[in-house]
Amino acid sequence: MPRLPPWLSRQARCHSPNLAALIPACRDLQCSKNELRWLTDFVERTVFEGCNKARRLRDLCQKRGRGVPLQYILGSQPFGHLEILCKPGVLIPRPETEAYTHYLADLITSGQGLGGDPCTQDLRIADFCTGTGCISLLLYSLLRQSFRHLHVEGVDVSLEAVDLARRNITHNQTLGNMGKSEPGNEVSFSRKDIFNDQDIAAMEDKGCDVLISNPPYISPKVWDYGHGQLGYSVRKYEPRLALVPSQQIPTPSGWQHQDVFYARLLDIALRLRPKIALFELGDEMQARRILSGLFQHEISAVSKAENLLA
Repeated sequence: MPRLPPWLSRQARCHSPNLAALIPACRDLQCSKNELRWLTDFVERTVFEGCNKARRLRDLCQKRGRGVPLQYILGSQPFGHLEILCKPGVLIPRPETEAYTHYLADLITSGQGLGGDPCTQDLRIADFCTGTGCISLLLYSLLRQSFRHLHVEGVDVSLEAVDLARRNITHNQTLGNMGKSEPGNEVSFSRKDIFNDQDIAAMEDKGCDVLISNPPYISPKVWDYGHGQLGYSVRKYEPRLALVPSQQIPTPSGWQHQDVFYARLLDIALRLRPKIALFELGDEMQARRILSGLFQHEISAVSKAENLLA
């Protein structure tokens, strides 16, 4: 990471010590001003009268300046029209994830990939490695009025993540950001290990129409050293479990270890038979590897056969 120019810290100190404290994390004046405004609003809303608000704000600015993610300090992150609760130990939702979730919702409501009129159909969505539940919740909220029946299930191996995702249902229903579940329309979260055949077998009878996942896809080398692809704050404060595949997971023949989740997701897709599958990828090189793996996977031959029969 490049060193900060001395004039930037001096300029920030001219405004306030709190602004200067944010510079190491934000690395520019405008970003620091935005975060100071958000932190000030947070203190005003959460610190009771009679408490030392100035000291609390100073402490939070110093904490943020040490690299603690803003979302962990504020306890939430906007995601579409939702407010997603965040906490250490669970991956923070990203703007890129929000963007492709909206894209997927638009694709589904347009009828592309599913065929037919959505209003006359039932839709089942499986979200693997759900984390905070942000993808499941936003899809449920965006698609609920478009389908006769909608079931969205988010799964994660982390109990901490599943607990937070369930809290996010209640939180957003309380805020009025999404409707409550009702018979035939529900979003739910459960603990499942995608490498456990019994867990996947439990989903096999119902299958799914849409399979989506933001799995761990970062190599141990990038996690350890960054290599310009992963920031210090992410490596220090966000959960490795959600970003780096465990070394205990066997690597299938022909696959790199950082891609093992994609190999498994293709196996799962073969069993659940979704019409649409969307996976988040790290970069173009990884995308090329996954495409190569897809073309060599059994699901590619099955898809071609089904297209011929359609």
